[in-house]
Amino acid sequence: MLLNISKKTKIVCTIGPATSTKEKILDLYKAGMTVMRINFSHGTHEEQLAKLEIAREYEKQGIYIPVALDTKGPEIRTGYMKDGKVPVKTGQKMRVQMEDCLGDETHFSVSYTGLFEDVKVGDHLLIDDGNLDFEVTGKDDGKRELLVEAKNNHVLKDQKGVNAPFSRLSMPFISEQDEKDLAFGCEHHVDAIFASFVRRPEDVADMRAVLAKYGDPNIPIFAKIENPEAVEKIEQIVDCCDGIMVARGDLGVEVPPEEVPVIQKRIIDLCRKAGKPVITATQMLDSMVTHPRPTRAEVSDVATAIAESSDCVMLSAESASGAYPVEAVQMQAKIAQTMEKYLDYEKLARESYETSEHSNNDAISNAVANTALLIGAKLIINFTETGKSTIRISKARPCCPIISVTNRRTTAMAGAFMWGVYSVLLKTSMPDFIEEMEVLALKIARDLGFKEGEPIIIAGGTPTGAGKTNFMRIVNVNSIQELD
Repeated sequence: MLLNISKKTKIVCTIGPATSTKEKILDLYKAGMTVMRINFSHGTHEEQLAKLEIAREYEKQGIYIPVALDTKGPEIRTGYMKDGKVPVKTGQKMRVQMEDCLGDETHFSVSYTGLFEDVKVGDHLLIDDGNLDFEVTGKDDGKRELLVEAKNNHVLKDQKGVNAPFSRLSMPFISEQDEKDLAFGCEHHVDAIFASFVRRPEDVADMRAVLAKYGDPNIPIFAKIENPEAVEKIEQIVDCCDGIMVARGDLGVEVPPEEVPVIQKRIIDLCRKAGKPVITATQMLDSMVTHPRPTRAEVSDVATAIAESSDCVMLSAESASGAYPVEAVQMQAKIAQTMEKYLDYEKLARESYETSEHSNNDAISNAVANTALLIGAKLIINFTETGKSTIRISKARPCCPIISVTNRRTTAMAGAFMWGVYSVLLKTSMPDFIEEMEVLALKIARDLGFKEGEPIIIAGGTPTGAGKTNFMRIVNVNSIQELD
């Protein structure tokens, strides 16, 4: 059984030129990757399908790697520049055209024609992840051009991202290209959507409608929080989506960077209370794009995200195009393993209890986490069809790994995003009786290398079915033999 349960925090890896081969993807998985992210801002559908098919090939071998489609989203980019780049000096005055043109020292274009109406004099345009700051000093209504002044020195290159902090953009959330990408995702049954530049809960509903149009409305949607409007409406967005990504790159451009850690903590806390997985992303080990070891600050950043209770941490360029992709995954895994030794599991369980519903399912889930801590359980094995009971147990942050046993592929794949959860997908129907569950649970524990006499906890429901979780049992490895 090729399950690496040595850490509870999950790792999402962006797959790119450095890691798009079958061998590299397996290396990432063995190092600790649990989810593949495919960024649809780059590449063709044929290139993306090749990556997805590698995951599906491994699935046939019993290695389950969910694939997440990351949408391009309603982004704004500059056009092409003369010679590919133009130096810009502080105080330099330029014009921003709404129609495509070849940029030079006097003007450049942007991809969103409505920007002219959406920004006002005094607003700022931040280019290339905020490295170039333009202030809007005027508008030429006749030519529909913005007059801007550079606030710092930089080199303006082709196709760089444009942010308009605190401007209310009227551009549609789902572009024509995004709809094509979502249709592709439905056709090829991706396991999650990472929705870029979500601004309001209606954006999630619009995306759900597009997924329904193409036949797969139940694909989990993770809303990427990367602008002030989304931060303002974060509670409503958490309510309507399946998970959240704290996308700190664009977020750190759109809001003051010193506010990003505060926003990150707030979002993680909200997701924890709601029992929804949260991914902390962007520049976590950025120096490992070119260096074999991270900075101490980067290690502390990953450790902080884990201590704050992130379900997943993510690698972007580190795994997509970096020189040390496998080493970056190994480093995140080592940080997770170390931090998880020092988490206050009693406090975490108490926090879960305080935000629980008064239901049998929540009662069992909290009891499982508390009992695991009291008896020093080595493993929790939960039998579930929908995965809802597994979500509840994960929310309680037990001190040991959770094996989610299910006969539904979607439930198994969803577990890859949840803290502490590793899935076993049955090829048969779910066992009906507690005794059958115990036999199967003990076999799983033995296959994972747990020793005779070590305590494990089994949870599930009988009769089986959605919302039927009604028992918890403590057993020792090898204490029950095979049923006749």
